Formats: sequence, C-alpha cells, structure tokens
Amino acid sequence: METFGRRALLAGTGGSAVLLGSGALSSCATKSGEVQNRPEANAAAVLPSYLPYTGITPDLPPNEQGVEAGFHHFPAERPSVAPEHPGHGETISAMGNIFYAVPPGPDQNSYWAGLNERLGVTLDLRMVASGDYTAKFATTIAGNELPDVMQMRDVANFPQLLDKRFTRLDDQLAGDAIKDYPNLANIPTRHWKPTVFNGGLYGIPIPRGAISSYVFLRLDRFEAAGADPEPKGFEELKKVAQALTDPKRRHWAFGGWTQLLELLIGINEAPNVWRESGGKLTHQFETEEYRQAVGDLIELWRLGVIHPDTFTGQVQKSENFNAATFAIGSHGGYLAWTQHVLDNVDTPGFKMGLMPMYTRDGSRPAAWHIGDGCYSITSLKKQESPDKIKLILRVLDWLAAPFGTEEYLYRLFGAEGVDHTMTADGDPLLTKTGIANTVLPIRYMSDSPAVIYQAGRPEDTDVQHAYQSRSLANTMANPVVGLFSNTAVTKSAGAERTFTDGLQQIVRGRRPIADLDALVAAWRQTAGDAMRAEYEDQLQHR
Repeated sequence: METFGRRALLAGTGGSAVLLGSGALSSCATKSGEVQNRPEANAAAVLPSYLPYTGITPDLPPNEQGVEAGFHHFPAERPSVAPEHPGHGETISAMGNIFYAVPPGPDQNSYWAGLNERLGVTLDLRMVASGDYTAKFATTIAGNELPDVMQMRDVANFPQLLDKRFTRLDDQLAGDAIKDYPNLANIPTRHWKPTVFNGGLYGIPIPRGAISSYVFLRLDRFEAAGADPEPKGFEELKKVAQALTDPKRRHWAFGGWTQLLELLIGINEAPNVWRESGGKLTHQFETEEYRQAVGDLIELWRLGVIHPDTFTGQVQKSENFNAATFAIGSHGGYLAWTQHVLDNVDTPGFKMGLMPMYTRDGSRPAAWHIGDGCYSITSLKKQESPDKIKLILRVLDWLAAPFGTEEYLYRLFGAEGVDHTMTADGDPLLTKTGIANTVLPIRYMSDSPAVIYQAGRPEDTDVQHAYQSRSLANTMANPVVGLFSNTAVTKSAGAERTFTDGLQQIVRGRRPIADLDALVAAWRQTAGDAMRAEYEDQLQHR
C-alpha cells in the first residue's frame, strides 16, 4: 500500500515551492528566524505520552515489535469512549484523499448526517481522488483558503510551510497534555515521530501497521497447482512460479514487476532504501544485493512467469489477482486484504494466503523492511481562536476511538439495518448502502491504531497475526526515516522515474545489465548524492 509519510518520494511541488522559495533546507530558517528544522531540536521534542486503551481485551495480543492486536469477532460489549458531543453546532472544514466514488452529501446520506450529529459539528469535506491529491494539495496551499484540517503531503520547504501556516500542537498534545484527548493518547509513541518538525508537533499521525505491505497469495491457485506457498530461497521460488504459470489458461505467477522487484530486494537482503555505516549512507541502488535482485528479475522474466503486459502500465493488479490471473503479486496492507475478501464473496473456492520471505539461499527468514508506521499526518491550520483548535482536537479524538467501541462501530460500519447487518456471531457486515455511504475520507483525518480483524472470517485473524509475529521477529529499518530532505521532495521522484524507465528496458532485454551502472550514476547526479549529503548532515546531529 502506498504511504505518504516523510519517507515517501512524491512528484510535484507546485504552489508551495513558489510560496516559500527554494532555498536549501539546511540553511533556511522559518519566517520567525527562531525555529529551524534542526535534527537536534527534533530529537529533543516532547512526544505525547502513550496511554493505551484497556477497555477491551483482544483475542491475540500485540507486542512491542509492532504485531497488532487480533480479534476473532467484534466485541459484544461495546463501551462508549466519547459520551459527550465534541462540538455544539460549529462547522469544521477538512480535505483528504478518497479511493472510491464520492458518496452522497449529508442531505442524502444518513451515515454522514449521523456522523455530524454524533460529533456535534457540520463536517464540510473536500474529497479529492487519490491520484489528484498531490496537485490539489499544492494549489490549495498556494491559495488563501485552507481548510481547518488537512491531510498533508511532503513538498518543498515543508518544515517552513508548517511553521508559517499550520498550528504547532505542543501545548495541547506534548507529554501528559494529551490526556485531554484519551483516544489520541492511545496511539503508540512510534507513530508520532513523523509529526515532529522545527522541534515541535505539527500534526496527528494516521497510524498504520509495521507491515505496510503483505505478499498476498491466491492460495486456491497454489493448492490446484500443488505448489508450496512457502518457497525457501530463489531456486524454490522459480519452481513454484513455473508450476503456477499456464499462459493458455491466462495464469501467471506474478503480476506487477515493481512489486516482484520489491520482493526480490528483500530476498537478496538489499538495504531498506538506505544503509548507514559510521554516519555514511549507501542507497540500495548502489549495492551488489540490488544488482542481484535485478538479475533475478531478468531470469524470472525470461522464464515467462510474469504477466507479459506488466511493463505497459495497463495491467490492473487487484482485478487480475481477484480473477486468479496472478497467483502472487497483489501487495497491500490490511485494508487491501479486506477489499479482496469483499470482492470475492461470491468466488467459489476463493482462498487468500501470505508468503513468508526467506533469504536467497533459503537458509533463514529474510529481514522484513519496516517504515515509520504512518500513512500520513493531519495538520490544523492556524486559527485566531485557541478554542477552535481544542474543538478540532476533540473531533479528531472522537474519530480515533479504539476498535470495539461504540464510536468505532459507527465510524466504520454506520447504523445497523441501514449501513450494516449483524451476523449471528455479532460481526457487522456492510450493506450495499453502507459500502457507498461510509467511504468518507475521515480515516485520513484521524484514526485509531490498526488491529487485525475481518468481519465474519475469524480464521483470517489467526493467519495475519501469525504472519506478523513471524515477519516482525527480524526487521530492517530505513535509517533516514524521520529526517527531511528537500531534494527528496523536489527531485527524487523524477530521478527515480528516469531510473525505472531505464531499468525496465534492461529487464526486458532491450539494454544490457551493464547499463545499470550508468543508470545509478545518473540517479546520483540528479538527486541521489544531494539527498545523501542532506541526510548525512542530519545524522551527525541526531
């Protein structure tokens, strides 16, 4: 699943770059001349206290490595954690991305109307298609009418943008101050780190799991082919891929080549983007492990186990996974698992699985690459009234109600009999009306920590919890997570696009693998070396 935290490499700086200028981050103070995005200041920032919610006991426990709590069924006892309405008739505007058709407005959408009633406010939502959000974010920043609440994107001079136009939240959230917002205090400490800029807190994290991208399997395809869903090493992976491939039946092992390359990078133990040693950074592109991953990808392409149209950009990965055209290669987090289950309710024999990852020689499990556990951050525009900030935080606190509570049930599933029905086991299942009405992008305004739960499928909880426990026992972090590079948000996307265009020509046999050196050199010249210098400067003072 794509994420938009500080580690994301996003194209387009738009109006924000024009608004704030294009000076280098390391030498730019904010307008006040007092606050700078220095690593030593950020390291000293006081994060919110973590006060975990204990009102509901999971069936399978979480752990400190990031394994999520597991629930076989929705709790029968659903306590309320927000007995009072946060607001008293005020209007709060917000902007966030949406991955579905825009739902009806509150005059035709009982779920939205009910949400407004429970919050005690009118939510004025600007819903932007996810593919258009970066451009819309830039034009909105360049204009004079910011919404009260905004899902953020990294852009040029992002720390200065936050200081100039958004609210620093230390007084409300740092340390024990967050006790006034107990549901936000239920968000673990690690998720708050991406909200720190300029030595303070500038947003609310949208927490996501330590495993942000599962390796999904069509287990029914594996069983039909007699293939092992746990191949140990590259040679076994090749054999499994060949067993799963039958072009006459439009069956291939793999779909998207970039997702497959991501898997091979892990198998070959290449760095999680960057590798740090003695304060010096090496990018994965520059390593022998990455070159081996590319060589393995070339071999699989030549074997014909990857969909032949994968390089066109026209292959719909999720749809083809649902159709069993691909057996491996639909990557995503727990939300994608849920979507595949919903898409295949009427598919005979449909089974999903997860592929463990071993090192290339198959001798041991490979280290799992982890990120910052944050989908995005939500920032609050500066307000004349401190009371308006407190109101917004109360609303965001309501929206962060933990799994199993009365507020969570409504936020995710709406009203019983309209948006969802209850199974005999007490699990809420969305109706067609609920599927259409409940997709408001409020999960990108505020959210509770992820749990493992699939309505009506308790066995899925066991599968995912076991997979997380196994994978997160051995992890590899990206050493630059939590650092900000101006080059990364202004030049990296274009440099990586050029690199990827050349790489696919190599994989397809249209250029020799020796050309990989030239692609890496061009990437370094365009963006890589500048990013490295900015990150290494910050690592010295971390």
